[in-house]
Amino acid sequence: MKIGIQMLFQNPGTMTDAELYVRELKVAELAEPLGFDTLWSVEHHFDDYSMCPDNMQFLSWLAGRTSRVGLGTAAVILPWNNPLRVVEKMILLDHLSHGRAVFGMGRGLAKMEYRGMMVDMNEARERFDESAKMILAGLESGYVEGNGRFYKQTRTEVRPRPLRSFAGRTYCVAMSPDSVLVAAELKSVMMVFSQFSAETVKPTFDTYREHFEKCHGVTAPPPLFVDFMYCDEDAARAAEKSRKNIAAYLKTVFQHYEMFAEHFGKARGYEAYAKSTEMMKAAGLEKTLETYVEAQAWGTPQQILDRLGRRRAILGDFEMNICPSFSALTFEEIERSLGLFARKVMPELRDWDVRSTARRDESAAAAAAK
Repeated sequence: MKIGIQMLFQNPGTMTDAELYVRELKVAELAEPLGFDTLWSVEHHFDDYSMCPDNMQFLSWLAGRTSRVGLGTAAVILPWNNPLRVVEKMILLDHLSHGRAVFGMGRGLAKMEYRGMMVDMNEARERFDESAKMILAGLESGYVEGNGRFYKQTRTEVRPRPLRSFAGRTYCVAMSPDSVLVAAELKSVMMVFSQFSAETVKPTFDTYREHFEKCHGVTAPPPLFVDFMYCDEDAARAAEKSRKNIAAYLKTVFQHYEMFAEHFGKARGYEAYAKSTEMMKAAGLEKTLETYVEAQAWGTPQQILDRLGRRRAILGDFEMNICPSFSALTFEEIERSLGLFARKVMPELRDWDVRSTARRDESAAAAAAK
């Protein structure tokens, strides 16, 4: 199981932006010594909800301060970026990190960010689809070209040339039914943010796997979950810290994305979010918060393992990113939580793979013996 840390850069209002960045950079630099596989960063603009306007720039800084950990974008929001520049910067990041770059892409959801970027939200789906094909082709070939509705690009060579193929290093945020299909069609790992129970999301995962195999004739890779994580040896303290801070984070989501406004029902390609909003309204705030909190990875080390074990039993293998820094958690709490997770949870998660491989080998040997 690949396990990563995902940076959010959320300012809870208790410090200046400069102080927040000093803290978050310290958190990011914990990923490699603690043994995580990948360090990921979001792209967000114009709001203290999340402040990383260029994740490729941030990861380039981190490339010079690390030697092993993968460096992933979670995600580059394609409608807000020029396809040629995305290819150039991702290839450069790959060179600077000696082949450790991981490309994650997304469509974006916040009306205020689309407004600031002066991009029509109604064009988001078409812009993403057109740009993604150009970018993925460019990352492989070293040439970017396009003659679509939104991106006219004369065939242009990128230098430095690609270091190696990005096959197997491409992820796509898929939080709506149409994005699930697109992720499969692009031969990308489906990236989802934990929101609901495993039973609720199982049909979505089944759709992704079925469509991936239909499109490419091979089994889909394990999807990637993004979880808010808080780990503590004391169960009561873990529950108190987690429930308070994860719920507080979700409230900032409602505000940043204007979740209860009317625009999702009017924006082309975002109809699924309008339905989700209606479901949350019907459930009520407290039930919505509780459902979200319970979907995350928090508790004592054993409680986290139990939560993830139940998920795996229903959904099969998955990758995992944890968000350790959010809401009002202090650096000391984040560092302690991450260290405990790395010592007592991560080794067990990796052992799942060892045991699964052994069982597959035993089954194959038994079948061959018949």
